[in-house]
Order: sequence, then C-alpha cells, then structure tokens
Amino acid sequence: MHLTWELPEDTDAGLKARVRRVTYELGPISEDDGSTVRQYPWEPGRPSNMTCYLTDAEWQLEDLKRGETLDRMPMDTASFRVRPDGTELNRLDLMIDFVPVIHITNTIPEGGEHWGRSAIARVLQGLDELAATDSDSSAASATTGTPIIALSGARLPLDRATGKPEQLKVEAGAVWQLGDSGRMDALDTSPQLAELRSRAEHLLDRIASNSRITAVGLGTLDASEVPSGYAFKLALAPLDALVGAMRLAREHKYRLLFKFVQRLYQAGRAEGWTAGESFPARLAWAPHTPTSGDEQEHNALHLEEAGAAVALVGERANARELRRALEPVLTSRERRGAMAKAARTLGKPDAAMRLAELLLSVALNEHHRR
Repeated sequence: MHLTWELPEDTDAGLKARVRRVTYELGPISEDDGSTVRQYPWEPGRPSNMTCYLTDAEWQLEDLKRGETLDRMPMDTASFRVRPDGTELNRLDLMIDFVPVIHITNTIPEGGEHWGRSAIARVLQGLDELAATDSDSSAASATTGTPIIALSGARLPLDRATGKPEQLKVEAGAVWQLGDSGRMDALDTSPQLAELRSRAEHLLDRIASNSRITAVGLGTLDASEVPSGYAFKLALAPLDALVGAMRLAREHKYRLLFKFVQRLYQAGRAEGWTAGESFPARLAWAPHTPTSGDEQEHNALHLEEAGAAVALVGERANARELRRALEPVLTSRERRGAMAKAARTLGKPDAAMRLAELLLSVALNEHHRR
C-alpha cells in the first residue's frame, strides 16, 4: 500500500518541490528462501513467514520522468526518512503480519467498489456555484459602492499648462457643473447585487438539503422559529439519517480497528498484555442529538459518586431541589475546592496525546526490542 502526496517548494528552507511516499508492504521475513518463520503473539501455535515492511522515501519532483507511476518510483534516486535513533526507513521490518492502515468509509460501497463515496460528493457542484456567486457578488459590491458615472455637457476645469480638461476625480462631495443640455447618469447595480445575495441564500439552502445538514443540525436556526420540541426533533431527522448511514458503513471497520490496536499492543509487548487471540470489541454508539435516554443520568451519577458534582435526576430535577443543591456549593469555598479536585482526578486531558504517542511507539520503536 502506497500513501503518496506532493510537498510544495520551501524557499526559506532551501527545499525544492518533492514527492513523498510511505509504503507498507507484506513480504517474507527471509527474502532469500522464505524459510524464516516468526511466532506472533496474537496467533499462538501458528508460525508465520510473513512480515510488514515500512519505507518512507522522497523524490525531487524535477527528477521524476514522464511515465513513471507512483507504484514504480526509481528507488536509486530516493532519499529515505530517518528515525530519531538513526534507523533508515527503507524496508524497515515492523515485525507484524498485517498492514497497519484502515480506510474508514462514509458510505456503504456498491458492488465491486471498495472505497465508498465522500460525504460531500453530492454537494460539490453547489459549492462551486456558491464560490462563483461570491466572486460575482464581490464585483457587484464594488460597482454599487462606487458606481459608474456618465457625464454629458459638463463644464470641466482646464489644465492651465496644456489647456485640456483635467481628469475627473470621482469621490464623495465631488461637484461638476453641467451646461444647459448637460446630464449625468449613474449605473445602479444594486438590483443585481440583491439578486446575487438572494442566489447565495438559495444555494446555501440547496447545499444544506442535499447534504442533509440543515440549519437545525448546524445550530444556526433561530430558536424562536421552532414551534415545538417535536418540530425540532423532526427537523433533525435528515441529519440523524446521515449519521446513521455513516455509522453503519463504518461499523465493521471500527471492529477491525480495535483488533488492529490490540495487536499493536501485543507486538510492542505492552505491560499487562499477554499473547493470545485479540479480544472481540465493538463501539456502542451514543446519540449525537438530544434524546430522552438515560446516558446523561449515568454520567451525572458517576460524577456525583466521585464528589465532583451534584446530580438532580428524576423527581429531584426541579427548581426547589436546584436551589437546595446550589446553596451549599455557592456559600462554601471548601466545598467548591473539593468538587474541583475530584473533577480533576476523573479527567484525562492528555488522553489523546498519550494514546497517539503509545501507538507511534509501538508501530515504529518498540519492535527493535524483540
């Protein structure tokens, strides 16, 4: 598998335009006869002679010849990336028997097609038309604010040096004297500007409709325009359908992702993980819009048990109970401090960074310890 993109020229760093390609390739551990086998921790009792090689290379764009394809780049002119420990990323043995890349689709692929479609594919034409309308609107705004003026029979001041009429300066407060038959006409483009702005609104509505992300879903709808909660829920139906379809398309990919992450842990011999088959795992989807479910109640009770919050659920969710709950919190600095401390113990603000560092460490650094 190749992941390829173009790097633009960087004049400040003295770098020319380049092409970078990251390659994951499955191949035999022993490239001579394929006799070398390896026991992977996720497949005990089943030795394998396959591994995954990583290559991270760059080419000068000007050095590439016409007809050279991305999967057949000249390796003799490539420069390879180097890890901090000095290891060159040229067919680096990752010591895993799978390609560590998962493509997450937005739509369910149709027959014979693997990648699915982009979620914005159906609105690309509308986005192009909106961009063109914005350009036309900007040009119309310029002529509306500073209109084109036509003068006929005007008495223009003369240049004393040349005896010719001076060039007119159109600015605020300018006055021109007209003869008996003179006239002045200004080109009014405000109707065209209003039409362009109306078209922009129409395009935005069309894009929202085609993408199924309406004003309610974007949060741009004025709350006073919603007659009831039921109407609000119905207005969210297109977005619910879109998210539901995307979740359905990604369901099996996320299961594969969990399996993939567990195997990376095992490959890096992470503490607490033993050899063996990966545990089956799946995502339990939570609602993305307000619902009448009890998931928020569980979260609130969890915080209350830890001393980080006061939960008002069920019959306690009323104004009287709210006042009773707030008074001791507002009047006691010690109480607020204790709740803040409890909340900090539950939070993990660097969780995403820690997970990313762990995955990178397992994928690129831990394998050399084996």
